[in-house]
Amino acid sequence: MANSKDYKDVGLNNDKNQNISGSSPSSDFDRLEDCNEAEFRGATLSLSQETSPPESIAASACDDPNGNIAVDGSVGNRQPSATRAPHSSSIQDFFAVREGALQKAAEQCRPVLLERIDGELRGIWLLTEIDHWDAEKERLLFLTENSLISLKYDFITLKLLDYVRYPLKQFCQIIIGELKYPEKSLMPARNQLGVQCSWSSAEQIPVLKRWNPWSREIPWVTYTSHPLFKMDTTEKTNYNIEDFSKKLIAVISDENTTEPPLATPTSGPCQILYQPIIIESYAGLAAALHNANELGFFKSRGKVSF
Repeated sequence: MANSKDYKDVGLNNDKNQNISGSSPSSDFDRLEDCNEAEFRGATLSLSQETSPPESIAASACDDPNGNIAVDGSVGNRQPSATRAPHSSSIQDFFAVREGALQKAAEQCRPVLLERIDGELRGIWLLTEIDHWDAEKERLLFLTENSLISLKYDFITLKLLDYVRYPLKQFCQIIIGELKYPEKSLMPARNQLGVQCSWSSAEQIPVLKRWNPWSREIPWVTYTSHPLFKMDTTEKTNYNIEDFSKKLIAVISDENTTEPPLATPTSGPCQILYQPIIIESYAGLAAALHNANELGFFKSRGKVSF
């Protein structure tokens, strides 16, 4: 990892940013309007060069070429009557598909890493985040020895907009499995593999916060593969949720991981579960329209781009 002195100071390592609260990962959002001016002059960030899909991490989850998984009747009792149609837009509409776009974004966002807190960088991915209202959002992820950093990067203006740091020591549970809706939900089946990281009990969330679509105090985060996973390129694994989940479990299970100085550990070791991930959406029309039009992704939309 390149030393922090190799980067132009854009105010990311000031006292305000280093005073990171360990009580709530969601409180770590910062505005970085000028981060696109950061110069990366250190070692080049290397993205994965694997061309073959990683081995399956769950016996009931088998990837197809679109990054979906086959529904195993033994997992859960609900038999969906409809299946969510795959994204119909061309992958060429995504601004992240441009040659070198992911590499440039990773290099440009590199200054958010704080070696004293995060440790060594272990991997970079561009995945889909699913919020508690079932809305999909494009997110760049940095996985380090001690942290998972989720970044909202604008691939159109080439600017870092937001980021949040999740200390790995605060995770109390990680679920890897099929994304499913409750039995009485009217939403079509996703047939996708996902990863959900939790750092508190869901029962502790007040109703008003749980049903607030803009709430940043939800104690879990859920990811699945990016639509660009359908591409057959050398960067395919950087869009693959299975590759991310394997690396995340490896870091979590690493006995030599150094305790970060500002992290508040959970009451016990992180529990790894392989089971369906329940998305509590019953008739989410707003989220359905949002996802159908891929409004959470930076892409070309005819004469406009957003």
